[in-house]
Amino acid sequence: MAVGARCLPSSTGGNATVCDSNLCTWWHDSGEINTGTRVQPGNVRQSHRYNVEVSLAGTGDFRPSFVYETIPRNGNGRIYSPWDYPKDNTLGSDVDDGISIEPQVGITMAWSQFEYAQDVDVKITRRDGQSLGSTSNVIIRPTSTSYSLSTSSDGGIIIRVPKDNSGRRFSVEFNDDLYTYRSDGQNYVQSGGDVVSVEPTNGLLIFASAFLPADKVPQMNNDNTKTMTPGPINAGDWGNKPILYFPPGVYWMNSNPQGDKPKYGENHLKLDPNTYWVHLAPGAYVKGAVQYTTSNGDFYATGHGVLSGEHYVYQANPATYYQALKSDQTSLRLWSHENVGSQTWHCQGPTINAPPFNTMDLHGNSDQASVRISDYKQVGAFFMQTDGPQMYPNSVVNDVFYHANDDVIKAYYSNVVATGLTVWKVHNDPIIQMGWDSRQVSGVVIDGLDIIHTRYRRSETVVPSAIIGASPFYMDGKSPDTSKFISLSISNVVCEGPCPSLFRIQALQNYKSFQVKNVAYPDGLSTGGFGLGQSIVPYVSGTRMELEVENWTVKGEKVTMANFQADSLGQFNIAGEYWGQWSIQ
Repeated sequence: MAVGARCLPSSTGGNATVCDSNLCTWWHDSGEINTGTRVQPGNVRQSHRYNVEVSLAGTGDFRPSFVYETIPRNGNGRIYSPWDYPKDNTLGSDVDDGISIEPQVGITMAWSQFEYAQDVDVKITRRDGQSLGSTSNVIIRPTSTSYSLSTSSDGGIIIRVPKDNSGRRFSVEFNDDLYTYRSDGQNYVQSGGDVVSVEPTNGLLIFASAFLPADKVPQMNNDNTKTMTPGPINAGDWGNKPILYFPPGVYWMNSNPQGDKPKYGENHLKLDPNTYWVHLAPGAYVKGAVQYTTSNGDFYATGHGVLSGEHYVYQANPATYYQALKSDQTSLRLWSHENVGSQTWHCQGPTINAPPFNTMDLHGNSDQASVRISDYKQVGAFFMQTDGPQMYPNSVVNDVFYHANDDVIKAYYSNVVATGLTVWKVHNDPIIQMGWDSRQVSGVVIDGLDIIHTRYRRSETVVPSAIIGASPFYMDGKSPDTSKFISLSISNVVCEGPCPSLFRIQALQNYKSFQVKNVAYPDGLSTGGFGLGQSIVPYVSGTRMELEVENWTVKGEKVTMANFQADSLGQFNIAGEYWGQWSIQ
C-alpha cells in the first residue's frame, strides 16, 4: 500500500489551498506571529507583515500560500547552551556570532513556496491592510529577470511568474521598507560611516518550484518507508527503513521526553545505516538536523519541505551537549554524513532555515563523494559561520538560492559545474572561496551568479571581502605548493547594490587558465573610505597568476588595461610581479 502523497489536502474556509497537477500551495494552522521570542515547538513562525496568494495566471482564483518567517538568533537570544533559553548573553563575549544590530533594527526574512506547472499570478498583501503602493514601489531581485507587475483592489501587488522547469527564486522588495547598512570600517553603525548595503527590513522571498521529477519522488510503501507523525521526535523514532518520510506537519527534536520541561536543540536525527532517503513533503517543517550513515551508492534529500535549525545555538556541537563550542569536525551541520565514501548525495527541493554552522559537510573520504543539488534554498543564515553546501569532485549544482554568512560557493574540488545561483550575502568571507589550503583543482565552471545583496562591514583579506576570494592558510606552518594549480571559469556574474571588490586572492598555488567573463556591477563598485571596493592580489613567491578577465563593467563602463588601477575604475591592486601573466579586455 502506498504511503504519503505529493499534494496536501485543501484546508477549509479562508485558508483553502489548492493542490493539483498545475498548482500546489500549502498552509500551517499552527502559524505563530512572533518577532521577538522562540515560537512554540509545534508552531511555525509566520510572517508578521505579508500574505501571499497564488492563482493560475489570469484566473483570479487566488489561494493562500503560507508565508514563513525567520529572525536573527531565532528568538533564542545570544546563548551558549540549549538549556540557557530564555536567558540571554550566556555566549562568551569573545565569540562573534555574526549578529549585531539586526535584532535592534527589526530585520526579518520571510519566504513562501509553491509548486507550479503553468504561468501563475502571485499576489502579495500586507497583513495590516495597508496598501503596498504602486508598482513603482517594488523591486524584484535579481533585476536581471523582469516580471510583469500590477496592483490589486485590496492594496496588493500581483506578479506574473512564467512557467519555468527550473523554477524561480526571487526577492520582492519595497522602496518604503529598506534599511541602509552603514559601517565605520569595523562594525555597523546607525549613523555616519559608509553605506555598505541597502536591504529590506522585512525581506520576502518567493520560491516558485516545478513539481519534482519522478526520479526524485521515492516509491514508498509500508515495507520500505517509515512515515513520521507530526509532533515531537524522540530518539530512534525514525526507525531503520530505507526511506524516511515526513508528511505535512510540524516536527521537532525532543531530547527529554519524560521531563516536565522538555529541552530543545540538543538532539538530531542520526539515521540508521539502512536509511538512505529522506523525503520532506510540501508543508513538512522539521526542526532538527539530518546525519546519514548509509553506505548506499546514492543517498537522497528530496521534497519541498523545510529543515530548520532554529532550536540550535550557534556552532552547536553534539560532542559537547550541543553547546556553542566550535569544532570543524563535530559542530552540527543540517545535512551531514558520518563516513562517506564513493557515494553521491542527491538533494532536490528542500529549504533549510537558520543553520547553526556550515550547512552541509560529508565526512570521511569526501574526495570520493559527489553531489547533485538543485532547487535548493537556504534562508535565515544570519549566524557567522553559515556556508553554502560543499561541492565535491564531479558535482553538479543548479538553480539554487543561498542566503549565507560565510564561504558560499566553494571551489575546492575538480570537475564541478554550478549554474543558476542566486546569492544574498552577509559580511563574512567571499562569495566564491578558493583558499585555506594549496589545491589541485581543474574543470570548475561557475556560470550565472546573481548577487542580490552584500553587506560587508570591513575590508578584509584573511576572510576576503570580495566576490572571488582565496584566504591564506587555515593551518599554521604551511607553504604555497607551486607544483599545484587552480584552473576554473567564472562567467555571467551580476552584483547589485553597493558591492565589494571583485578579487581578494592569496595565492597558495599557481593559477592557470583562470577565466572571469561577463561581470557587471550595475550600481557601481564601493568607493568608500575604508577600501572595500579594492581588489587585492599580493605576490606570493614562486606562484603564477594566469588570470584572464573579459567584459567587466562598472555602472556600464568597461574596465580595461587603461583604467583597472587601484585609483581608477576597476580598483584592481595586483602585485607588479604578476605583470604580463594576466589581462583585462
